[in-house]
Amino acid sequence: MPDCRLLADTPPVVPDHRRNVPILTLTLLTIAAASLAGTNDGPLLFTDVTTAAGIGFVETIGDDDMTNIVESTGVGCGLLDYDGDGWLDIYLVNSCWLEGVSDPKLDAKRRQTLAAATGRLYRNCRDGTFEDVTTRAGLARPGYGMGVVVADYDGDGDPDIYVTNYGPNFLFRNNGDGTFAEVARNAGVDDPAFSVGAVFFDYDHDGRLDLYVGNYITYDPTVTPEHAQDVVRSPLLYAGQPDRLFRGNADGTFTDVTRTAGLEVQPPGRAMGVAAFDYDGDGWLDVFVANDAMENHLWHNQGDGTFQNRALLAGVAFGESGAAAASMAVEVGDYDNDGLLDVLVPDMTQCCLYRNLGRGLFEDVAVRAGLAAAMNRYHSWGGVLADFDLDGALDIYIATGNACRLQGQENCVFVGDGHGRFTDVSASAGPALAQKFVSRGVARGDFDNDGDVDLLINNLNDRPVLLRNDTPRGERHWLGIELVGRPPNRDAIGALVKVTVGGRTMVRSRLSGGSYLCQHDPRLHFGIGPHRQADRVDITWPDGTCQMLDNAPADQYLVVRQGTPPPGTNEQPLRSRSGGENRRGMD
Repeated sequence: MPDCRLLADTPPVVPDHRRNVPILTLTLLTIAAASLAGTNDGPLLFTDVTTAAGIGFVETIGDDDMTNIVESTGVGCGLLDYDGDGWLDIYLVNSCWLEGVSDPKLDAKRRQTLAAATGRLYRNCRDGTFEDVTTRAGLARPGYGMGVVVADYDGDGDPDIYVTNYGPNFLFRNNGDGTFAEVARNAGVDDPAFSVGAVFFDYDHDGRLDLYVGNYITYDPTVTPEHAQDVVRSPLLYAGQPDRLFRGNADGTFTDVTRTAGLEVQPPGRAMGVAAFDYDGDGWLDVFVANDAMENHLWHNQGDGTFQNRALLAGVAFGESGAAAASMAVEVGDYDNDGLLDVLVPDMTQCCLYRNLGRGLFEDVAVRAGLAAAMNRYHSWGGVLADFDLDGALDIYIATGNACRLQGQENCVFVGDGHGRFTDVSASAGPALAQKFVSRGVARGDFDNDGDVDLLINNLNDRPVLLRNDTPRGERHWLGIELVGRPPNRDAIGALVKVTVGGRTMVRSRLSGGSYLCQHDPRLHFGIGPHRQADRVDITWPDGTCQMLDNAPADQYLVVRQGTPPPGTNEQPLRSRSGGENRRGMD
């Protein structure tokens, strides 16, 4: 987050071409992209369907105006299938009026209303609409929310919800009957700090999910602005808080192993986004922490229960300029289709796009990739890598919003060519992209099961935005992979999937969380262009065992269960031709 003393009187300038986008008309733009599909058949196109979907939620920062850094930091959102019906449901994080943070001068009735605000769970009705089931599900619990991450932490077959707060965090255990029980304190993960990003992952290969919680700053309300316009102060005025690593136990509880894992550093970081992935391909999940107003951390998993910070050596501690950025999100994906996982880190000045060079090294290529010049006018928060047009190349969506005021900005979308270049197509992607919100988290997922990636954005003191992907697909196809691992890691977090089609191999990793304070669709999505089947699907499970599928038909969500071959086949040692349930689009 930037020092708002420098920005209070000079709001970010939006590009002129964005101001001229008409609300009721579209200027179509054909993007040439060398990819699986050759030349793209049409533009990216998104439609705001929030109201039509029945989502009546309005987020609150607990105040009528943004007056401090706590109010500026949240909020995220999540896509999950909480009831196991094969359709994505929605969780929206919310804040509330909180003493010591919110304006005490609000009248008593309004304070009482805002103090009762909670996050909301919306059930997918499978017809394009959603039903608010928050109270029925037992999730109406006020807290000053920041982020959400979802995983089946206890291995009982249904997804649980972890919500980070300014204050003690929540762990909502799924009871399997449409309701949840809040168990954070009993489970030992009710971290009382200013928690933001978090991820579930199995860092020690014991099969149980562990939890990394990124903590931000020690907020001091007595630090007051020097000038009236300085409504939000720089994070440099506050000390960072140490992150926490909780090791999962066999009984559904966790143990704080931060110190023994070597994760305590001085000074502590100012964590925002967090991601756990195997950046160097050694089989152990590492942790990338996007820190605000200081260098990032890249915690290399040593394989012995300890971690070592290799951010500087790996080239991800700083941006291309060599200066510490105000890093926000961490989004992982192979944007250039070279088989290595890259990292997108939106920040307050532009964006960092760390290209994985192999051998544990990265290079920030945001300038030559075409991102930096387009994004230096915005305050960037959530970032998404996804193949919106099904051409086999990852595209980018970035949520923006003023860090210092409740002043909206347009969000941005870029189409990728699969070879490392991105083109800003925000002006032609539909009227929804011309709307201005104070956006924070953005989650990706196919909420309508039609095979393309939609988006959910949570906005401060405003309604969320559910963007349906209406990009013309022509003859382009897709394949979704839903992984079911062996208990207790039934989510198969840490698995790696490679899809080979038309002579090209695409890589996705089953990760927890994503973007800024958000949870993505747990299914892995591949655009495969004009091809009606994937030639080969290779799955490396978290325990290192492998499975292979030949000639997987396109346009379906294929559920693959670890080690279970389809009827009539023989499982081979460490490699099986595994089938599973087919969930075709809109069935």
